[in-house]
Amino acid sequence: MKKAWIIFWSVFVVVLGGFGFLFWDMWKEGPMSEGEKAKTAFSAYATKWKNQEFEGMYEQLSLETKASMTKEAFISRYRKIYEGIEAQNISVEPLYNGEVTPGEDGKISFHYRLQMGTFVDPISFTGKATLVNETQNDKKDWYINWNPTFLFPDMQEGDKVRASTLPPKRGEILDRAGRRLATSRVVVDIGIHPGEWNESSQAGKNQVSKLLQIPTADLTSIVSANAAKSFIRIATLSEDDQRIQTLGATKGIKLQKKQVRYYPYKEAMAHLIGYMGVMTAEEYEKRKEQGYHSSDMIGKTGLEQLYEEQLRGSAGGRIAITTANGTEKKVLAVRSAKDGEPLTLTIDAEVQKTIFNELAQEAGTAAAISPKTGEILALASSPSFDPNSFVTGMSSKEWKQINENLQKPLLNRFARGFAPGSTFKPITAAIGLETEAISPQDTMSVKGLHWQKDASWGNYEITRVSDYGAPVDLRKALVYSDNIYFARAALAIGEEQFVQKGQLLGFNEAIPIPFPIDKSKLYNTEMKNEIQLADSGYGQGEVTMTPLHLALVYSAFVNDGSMVYPSLVQGEKKEQYWKSDVIPADVAEAVKQNLLSVMEDPKGTGRGARVTGIRLAGKTGTAELKQKKGELGKENGWYAAFDADHSRLLVTMMIEDVRGRGGSHVLDARIKRIFSKVLKEGELVHSAS
Repeated sequence: MKKAWIIFWSVFVVVLGGFGFLFWDMWKEGPMSEGEKAKTAFSAYATKWKNQEFEGMYEQLSLETKASMTKEAFISRYRKIYEGIEAQNISVEPLYNGEVTPGEDGKISFHYRLQMGTFVDPISFTGKATLVNETQNDKKDWYINWNPTFLFPDMQEGDKVRASTLPPKRGEILDRAGRRLATSRVVVDIGIHPGEWNESSQAGKNQVSKLLQIPTADLTSIVSANAAKSFIRIATLSEDDQRIQTLGATKGIKLQKKQVRYYPYKEAMAHLIGYMGVMTAEEYEKRKEQGYHSSDMIGKTGLEQLYEEQLRGSAGGRIAITTANGTEKKVLAVRSAKDGEPLTLTIDAEVQKTIFNELAQEAGTAAAISPKTGEILALASSPSFDPNSFVTGMSSKEWKQINENLQKPLLNRFARGFAPGSTFKPITAAIGLETEAISPQDTMSVKGLHWQKDASWGNYEITRVSDYGAPVDLRKALVYSDNIYFARAALAIGEEQFVQKGQLLGFNEAIPIPFPIDKSKLYNTEMKNEIQLADSGYGQGEVTMTPLHLALVYSAFVNDGSMVYPSLVQGEKKEQYWKSDVIPADVAEAVKQNLLSVMEDPKGTGRGARVTGIRLAGKTGTAELKQKKGELGKENGWYAAFDADHSRLLVTMMIEDVRGRGGSHVLDARIKRIFSKVLKEGELVHSAS
């Protein structure tokens, strides 16, 4: 019994203590004060402000504020301003200085601190909030008495916020002599004002149609589809275009000047320099975190694309409060633009133009280097296009003409690999001499124009152009360009050594320059059989080379067997050689002497390109492209040549579809003119680096 009483009193004390604590807590808290209610209301408002929930913010405004501004106007104003300045990471911190209590007027006021990021720099300010206690929708609470200072302290009713981007000046692209390859110029947008245009005379409309080569019906359709606009761009002309004066005097035509990227060398440099254009939605998504805007121009191809970050610089910006009429009252944030850095190339613009002009009306490509320094002097592709058309705007008709051109002017041929034909034979010669599979003195006797190793080849035969009726040694094989000799040389070398030595020369390896160029290949997947190996010996089979790689391999014949390290951009550190001692010095010299014979021997295939006063060493080539033996395939003509005595210029060139036009001899006069202009007429400028 005693034990039961002990349990009863224990439970009683615990329960009594619990009730006591509960009543004490309730007594201690008491009803929430008006100050605490106001703080709670502002805290909820600050959270919505931080999250840019403008509709919810409006619901917490006082009746007086709501009477002066509709919900739509409030939301629109905040959204327009915050989107314009790219407001982000907003924080609103109340600054309660002591106890918060209503004043004599029944209102509660306190300060707050706002911070936000913008597209320029962070902005912060201290504002004052006033709350009133009133009933809305049967709910009595504290509501914010809003005014324009909540946007920014210096704003008044009617004021606006102007956000403007300060674009950087894009870095120029220069050649080795400082010539501008990519720069800027002023152009004039020709536009239609729909209202005035509809009132203009038919004669005026016809005149515009004739001057701009736009059918009158098209102009009418353009105006109808864009009637709400005040300026409809229909063309862009250079500032000095003589048509501008007449167009400007025509009713309904408006002129607007703007600065755009400009490419002075036009088609000659298009594939190398590239061009700029407006970003796509996909490009914007990738770059918006870097400060880009959806309407920004960006490098689309070539060096403009590859060096976008260096050339672009970084945009600045300015955020200011203005009056209703646009007068600036206060600058809230400003950051100067940082101009892009220039890009100086090893390219010689005049050499490039000379070589490109020699490719005119042809589909082809060429590369030129300084074989001693590795400086790339020219990389040309033909046919081409005017990159300025992509900047100023191309009509659908112009785009169709380019895109449907069978010669593919948009294709960058200098970045692609092609069968090198007989220009590959010196490479086989060098490998053969080094491996002792052949020697300069050894001769080969073959009668007729066809040869096969044995009956296992079936109907497949190697064909040469001429039978000179005498045994052929290495010199004659290069001078005559004898396919059979080099097919047999490749077989004597053997697949393993042929592939191994070829890879040491940079096959299947990226050329170390900041420009995407195909890797040269000895085969696609494997050397399938002896026939393919034999064909590879004279640059057929599946062998492909880019003109630049071919030039770099030939530089080994200038540099005692070492391939020079290429450079496209001045100032970039590099080694002297890309591939050191890949050919024994005596072998390189022996091949070089034979290449001199190709150009100087009366029977040499390169004799048509000889230049008086300049000793050229080189090799011609005709690559036959066909799917199977016996069919008449397409032929590409090749040349690889350098000045043997001073080694200032090495040029490789390929022209497509030369069958029936003389094969590689289509290039004779072109190569001759290039070396004459560049070396004899002093066109080549020494690097400033």
